[in-house]
Amino acid sequence: MKKKLSDMVFQRISPPDHLDNITHDIMADVWVRRLGLKRKESRANHAKLLLELLKYRKDNIPLTVDKISEILSISQSQTYEELRKWRSLGLVEFIKVPAGAGFTKGYLLTANTTNRLLDRVESAMKAFMRKTRRISKDFDDLMIIGAVRKDSGEKEPVIGVKESVIEGEEDPEPEKDDEF
Repeated sequence: MKKKLSDMVFQRISPPDHLDNITHDIMADVWVRRLGLKRKESRANHAKLLLELLKYRKDNIPLTVDKISEILSISQSQTYEELRKWRSLGLVEFIKVPAGAGFTKGYLLTANTTNRLLDRVESAMKAFMRKTRRISKDFDDLMIIGAVRKDSGEKEPVIGVKESVIEGEEDPEPEKDDEF
């Protein structure tokens, strides 16, 4: 699946201060909203999905798309769209687990805790920023060289671009974190 950077939409949402007791449901809702997994009011219950995925991760049981659809309370086709957000941030992966004579296929969290999951999101974001910084440096270098050549009357430098910049690029899989 090609990752879309438009899936990285962070929101400034914090746990409510007015409540006496904050439950794991509230914290899960804040967590998924901050990462942009649930961007607007809809039937999809991403907080419930996070809690279920954490529960099944402990037992190393992947969830099928049908089960995820049931948890989110949305159609199967919409579930694939919602899972794309989770996958592009590196939070879930599609796996096959040997079970008896065959395999159990489904989606599983890539880490056991939300802290480890956030490390993966941070790693993906930093990798994107490192690549953007390299592009910015090349751009600045071209601008400086172009200004110097313009002053001396030489032709501006051009970098050979093989593909359209608008099409984007394939990002490699996020770096695997070492589990300690």
